[in-house]
Amino acid sequence: MFASPLTDTLRFGVFAALVFIAAPSWSQQVPGAAPRVAMVVGNSNYQSVLALPNPANDARIIAEKLWESGFEVIETIDADREEMLADLATFRSRLREGSEALFFYAGHGVQVNGRNYLIPVSATPSSVEDLVNQSIDAQLFVDIMSNSGARLNLVMLDACRNNPFAEITEPDTTEIETRALAIGASQEEVARGLKALAQASPGGLAEMTSGKTETMISFATAPGAVAFDGVGNHSPYTQAIVDNIDEPGLEINELFRRVRGDVREATGGDQIAWTTSTLETRFYFKTNDGSLRDSTTGMSVGSDTLGALPPQRIVDRTFWRAIRNTDRLDAFEAYLKMLPEGVFAQEARQKILDLGGDPAAIEAVDPLLTGVESTAPTELQMAIKREIAAQLDRGDVSVAIGTGAEVLPTPETNGGWVYVQKAPRLGEVTVEEDLELEPSSVRWLPPGARLRFIPIVGSNGGQDSFVGLELLENGNTAETRVAIETHVDACDMLAGNPYDAQRVTAGTRQFIIDRNFDAAIVACEIAVEKHPENVRFWAQLARAYRSAGRYEDALFYQQKAVDAGYSSAKVYLGQMYLDAQAVPQDYERAIDLFQQAGIEGESAAYTALAWVHRAGVGVPQDYEKAMGFYREGAARGNDWAMTNIAEFHQKGFGVPQDIGEAVRWYITAAKSGELTAQTRLARIYQTGDGVPQDFEQARFWFETAAGRGVPNAVTRLGVMYEQGQGTAKDIEAAARLYTRAARDGDGEAFFRLGRLYASQHPIFDDPARAAQLLERALSEGVYGADRELARLYEAGRGVGKDLARARTLYASAAEGNPWAARDAGRAWASSDGFAPDLAEAVRWYRRAAEGGVPWAALDLAKMTEAGRGVEPDRVEALIWYATAWGLSDDANLVKSVAERTGSYTEQEFNKATQVLLTRLGADIGPADGQIGPKTRAALQDAFEARGQSLPAGRIDLDLLGALANFE
Repeated sequence: MFASPLTDTLRFGVFAALVFIAAPSWSQQVPGAAPRVAMVVGNSNYQSVLALPNPANDARIIAEKLWESGFEVIETIDADREEMLADLATFRSRLREGSEALFFYAGHGVQVNGRNYLIPVSATPSSVEDLVNQSIDAQLFVDIMSNSGARLNLVMLDACRNNPFAEITEPDTTEIETRALAIGASQEEVARGLKALAQASPGGLAEMTSGKTETMISFATAPGAVAFDGVGNHSPYTQAIVDNIDEPGLEINELFRRVRGDVREATGGDQIAWTTSTLETRFYFKTNDGSLRDSTTGMSVGSDTLGALPPQRIVDRTFWRAIRNTDRLDAFEAYLKMLPEGVFAQEARQKILDLGGDPAAIEAVDPLLTGVESTAPTELQMAIKREIAAQLDRGDVSVAIGTGAEVLPTPETNGGWVYVQKAPRLGEVTVEEDLELEPSSVRWLPPGARLRFIPIVGSNGGQDSFVGLELLENGNTAETRVAIETHVDACDMLAGNPYDAQRVTAGTRQFIIDRNFDAAIVACEIAVEKHPENVRFWAQLARAYRSAGRYEDALFYQQKAVDAGYSSAKVYLGQMYLDAQAVPQDYERAIDLFQQAGIEGESAAYTALAWVHRAGVGVPQDYEKAMGFYREGAARGNDWAMTNIAEFHQKGFGVPQDIGEAVRWYITAAKSGELTAQTRLARIYQTGDGVPQDFEQARFWFETAAGRGVPNAVTRLGVMYEQGQGTAKDIEAAARLYTRAARDGDGEAFFRLGRLYASQHPIFDDPARAAQLLERALSEGVYGADRELARLYEAGRGVGKDLARARTLYASAAEGNPWAARDAGRAWASSDGFAPDLAEAVRWYRRAAEGGVPWAALDLAKMTEAGRGVEPDRVEALIWYATAWGLSDDANLVKSVAERTGSYTEQEFNKATQVLLTRLGADIGPADGQIGPKTRAALQDAFEARGQSLPAGRIDLDLLGALANFE
């Protein structure tokens, strides 16, 4: 129906892909440059030890500098142990053969027995053993980097401060003691532990090993010595790095020689930065040559990117720059929602008030979800805000990448020769006829000529400059110096598509834009208004509208971009025709658009065409063709295509089911940053679905997705901590994770947290809060919430005792849970404040027993024996006793059944056997309690039909239990 030359062209590509593309292994990667990846941690806001003013600020500015140097940055600020480990998993997942890896840490760190431990903000240790368990060994970061295949590793530790437990304050001591006593420690043990903590570390850090990979490890000061936090906006060590890192062509050994000198000078010789290195290769944060696209992570290939937002300082400055001169209420509301602790949050609040809005409604905190309370900003924090605000306009001119040329603010020339002393590395300076002014060149500038600057696509921006010397007639020179800032526009930052071949930045994955679509809409509307001819902004605005469900608006800009020939927009306009979003459903039109985009090189077109053939919409369903298109997309680096190839192998769609092949594809997609692949991998390893159960791998992949903020991945990671899967059991860690996920709207997290507060754990015992959390989970339709809430109403814990509500909730839960049916039976049998309904109790017990609940079978046996809610019947009761016996080997249940059936006669056992055989379809006549030939033959047949041997001897509970459960 849709055959065309376009189809034939794509079909040829598919067959080529089928021939040449094989599933990659863990070490094989999608094509393109290996990423530059950095993990940057700054812990300041400690809960139980001395807070530090600078580390969070230090980490944020280092993250900014690294991002502008082309690194993909995983920024971790004021993190608990679980968050640090989750971000470490994300970091590890991004490292591969040839990567350039960097780890920076600022915060408390101590050495214990020659090992360095980095302390999360959540640490509340009451002993040295607690400290080790609640912190993270710094060597772990080095070892992971060393074993990753990375080309070189850089480690920077600004953590060489005093042992914080040697100067712990009374309130912090009280908090630590309270926790320790609550979980069973004695006062004497706590006092002894705190004393040992104070003496455990002499201060400063120990030397570290670097492994086999080329590695440089830099300490803020010499091993065993103590570094200063600093009296300025940043520590002396961080400030020295910041002052030198931006210089193009500065080799790293020379950079750290300068850092050492700057730190020595800033501290009057009291602190000497210390570096140990096995580097053989030269390394530059910013080179003077080479392709910026190839050296900036996420720009060289398909969709190989985390697709997360840049470091907070970058997002803060970029978004505020876009909105500061508007009078749009929605702009400032979007800012405050996305950056409630942002540099310009106070200004945003005031603008919202001035424009008739209510900032308090945006910042409302759920009282059920505890957290660190906001405090008044310190003078240092105010100084940092002033520093960032002053950088809003960092140059004489600021130019967004991919928006065309900007005229430089230079005086008009009367005509003359100009020597280019320094040319920008992030763009080109041209005269009006587009002649580039190259470094060290001499050019004639005609009268009235103006210089123009256009950024090169491929960098993350940064500060730059142009210096020219005009040769005057008298032989003198006149210097022209222009400070230039290039930056990624807020629209590109918030709505850029990782699958767009014409993107100008790494792009934002759908998960991120769905969480910030209001900010993306504002940024892109402003960008379209400012650059009305920029087609990329049309397409990105359409993407933001589509994320918000504003399909009519999305259609307008999507169609406009398609009419202008923008390839990526064709894919998404096709999706709108496929899904009937603001247009009539039109499969033919959708397929035509996908085919056009595929020929033009858009990898997402192949995943769209694959879906068409997979689902059989507009064409016959054909898994083989779908797989071909997925492989074509994967060959172009599209990790969503890789994820679907994995699913085809996992489920056997058009190919033999092969979980090993599925896992290999999932791993490749997951390492490329695809979130669905990460969570599916975690579940495969957690459940042992076709592979050996591996909690360590499950935890790693849940951590990787949790590190990017996927709410249910955070919850599932919490479950692993709560149950001790792949890690030591840690209820407090689970609670922190559940709280974090609940803040992001994960319904299961409310359920898990509610059940924890209902559990009577010594630290988490708040049934009133539990009831509220479970009510929230119930409103979200979370499985199990009704049963847990019913228990609270039945017992009157945290709520008024209400057996009627409990019964209703148990009945609701029983729809999908036979154990809840047993609870319902108990509730209807109860006379605690309500009249029992024994017939209803019997009905629920029967339902539970038939669902395989042994205790319900025992309950039903007792009621049948006693004639409560049902006619008394000892033979029927014996059948239910035997059912319970056959369902479980629980010692308490076995003992109870044995005791209750001790008075039953051989004839009653025989009758029960005959009743069961009749129910199984045997024709043995009436149940008379006599085991004759017909009964024995029927017994033999019943066991043989199920591949079992008939037990020898008289009929007992084992035989009767097996027979009862045949039914």
